[in-house]
Amino acid sequence: MAVEEKTQQAITQKKGKATPGRRTRKVKNVKSEPQGNTLTRPLYMTVDYFVNVRSELNKVSWPSREDTRRLTILCINVTIASAIFLGILAVIWSEFMRIGLNPGNAWMLLAVIVAMVGGAFFMIRRGSI
Repeated sequence: MAVEEKTQQAITQKKGKATPGRRTRKVKNVKSEPQGNTLTRPLYMTVDYFVNVRSELNKVSWPSREDTRRLTILCINVTIASAIFLGILAVIWSEFMRIGLNPGNAWMLLAVIVAMVGGAFFMIRRGSI
């Protein structure tokens, strides 16, 4: 029993001081003074910038040529398909607005809107979208 108490005390023994938090910790400033004088400092800063850019670009995991080609074709196809879809939708919607603005055809516009909302709801419930 005495051995267990000593181990327990050793484990739970306090340090006598608080652990410093990250907010109160002093951070060493690596470059406190810029290099050079007023004339050469921009040159040093520009060179340092491009050195940092090069080191970051070396860390990048670039896709292969086949991946780049495949993703570019996919992006172009999706852009063309969405442009065609939105163009057709705009033409249909403008025709419905032209037809629906006549006083006798207001019910037709309402029916089309209800059908579109109902179709979208049905497709969402079915899991197509």
